[in-house]
Order: sequence, then structure tokens, then C-alpha cells
Amino acid sequence: MSTSPVARPLTALVAPTLLERVFEHPERIVDLVDRGAPYKTLAAVHKDPPTVPAAPWFRNFWALGGKATFPGAEEVFHNPLYIEAAKELFGAKVVTPLAMMTNLNAPSPAAPPHLDLPFFRGAHKREVPSWLLAPMGYSGLFHRWAIPMASALTWIYAGPGGEFEYWPAGLDEPSLEISAMSSNQGVMADNEYTYHRVCQVGSRDDFVADNTVPYDATLELDGDEWSIRRGTDELARYARGAIRISVLWKAYCFADESEAHAFTSGVDDLTPSTIVEMFQDDLKRRGVAVDAPADLGGGDLWGETIRATYGISGY
Repeated sequence: MSTSPVARPLTALVAPTLLERVFEHPERIVDLVDRGAPYKTLAAVHKDPPTVPAAPWFRNFWALGGKATFPGAEEVFHNPLYIEAAKELFGAKVVTPLAMMTNLNAPSPAAPPHLDLPFFRGAHKREVPSWLLAPMGYSGLFHRWAIPMASALTWIYAGPGGEFEYWPAGLDEPSLEISAMSSNQGVMADNEYTYHRVCQVGSRDDFVADNTVPYDATLELDGDEWSIRRGTDELARYARGAIRISVLWKAYCFADESEAHAFTSGVDDLTPSTIVEMFQDDLKRRGVAVDAPADLGGGDLWGETIRATYGISGY
């Protein structure tokens, strides 16, 4: 069996496709979401340096590293609808669920167009901190190690806004939108290679001040309402239906067993030192001088330089 590396295509593998009636028992999903409260901000969950306020976007993981980590999430993590849809859309014989998470968006403006955190051989099981994965993806330096991923995003929301907008031909071309979504519908896409975003959620009158919350804010369930808090201070309060809840599922997609083995065998995997070396070489080519980091915590000058150089703008 071949163990040679397999590079995924540079373009999106599939167009975003609507999924109908994703969960057989959506009320169980709501129960899991309720039991997951309180929620941390997206920035805190991914351990981004707490240097700036965060968007009112909250998250919790239900599965990581191919295993359900939240009690009761095992069945939804191995949802056969997701697996069969991924096989059909991605032309994959081997689909291996990797991660699952909940996203809770308070009323807020449209998010910036972005790509999801990518997965690379040698940097997909927390060997590399989450904050570094986005620059790795936007840089284009690590494409040879990219793993093909199916992303399924399912709505548990019936309020205004929150549509799924995407750019099939890149940010320089017009966007398309999947709107009029019903609760328990979803979209399966190649989100690591398709720019996309959540459109405005709710009414402007309900936005939090400056459209941001403190890094360490939490979203708490209080009876039949959601409360954004920082310690004992309440920053905002919303009716249950005002919070846009979505469930994001990720899975490896391989054409066959041979391709799956090439990705999982460990042959030609990235290492943290290789990643730093490749970034340093590219920074040097760009005329940017910065010392290599002592670690990958991201709170030093090297981390600031990487985020500034390989941010979303320009890619």
C-alpha cells in the first residue's frame, strides 16, 4: 500500500449544498446545547492572546480528535446523514469524523469572510496551537500537507438573519447566499477552501455595545433567556430564540483506503519546528525580520508578526 503524501486540490472540492432534516430528534440537540452552558468566547476557547475584545460568538466542543468529548454527543457525532452526504459530495470512500462543536451567535453584524481553521498532516491533533492554524492556511505555504475536510453546519435557529454567505470563486468575485433556512437544516461545504461568513444576526437594536464583549465573557442560560456576563456583571440579555445556534461537524474525506493511509501513516508529517522554519524563510523573503519564538504560545513578537503578515486581508 502506498504511503506517498497526497495533496488536495487548491480549489474547493464541493459547492455548499443544503441538507434537509439533519437530526432525527432536534430536541435532543437543544438539550445538549442547554447542558453545555455556560459558553466561553470563541477567542478564549481557541486560546487566542487576550489582547483585544472578542466578538459575541461563543463555542463549545462536543468532539475532538475523532472522539466525542461531551456526554450525550456520541450519536450526533456519528450522524449517518453527515457521513453519507460527505461520501457522495466529496467522492470519498473513507469518511472519518474528526470534530464537532456548537456555535452560539448573539445579535451582531455580519462576520468577516473567512476560511475555517485548516487541518494539516502533523498539525491536526493539537500538536500545533489553534491560533497558528489560520495563518498557516492563509499563507499558502503548507498546502502540500492539507487534509481534505467535509464541514457540515446545521442551524437550530428561526430568528431573523444569520444566513450562510459564500464566495465560490474567491473574494474578488460575487458572493452567493443560502437563505430562508429552517431550523434543523444544514449546509455541507469545503469550508477550508471556500470563503464564507455568517450574515447579520438579529436586529441592530439588539447588538452589544461596540459589537464586542470582553475576552473572558461567558454566555449563560438563565431560565428561558441567555445572559452575556463577565463575572457578576451582566452585559446583555436575550430571549432564547434570539441566539443563533449552529452545530459544526468536521470529517476527513479520502478517495480510498490508500489515500487515507497516506495521510495517517505519519510519512512526511509537519512538525512544530518545521512550521516555524518555513514561516521564518518566508518572512525573510518578504523582508520581515523577527526572531524565532521560544514556544508557540503566540503572545510574543513572533506571534504578532505572523498574525499581521498572514491575516485574512490579502488572501
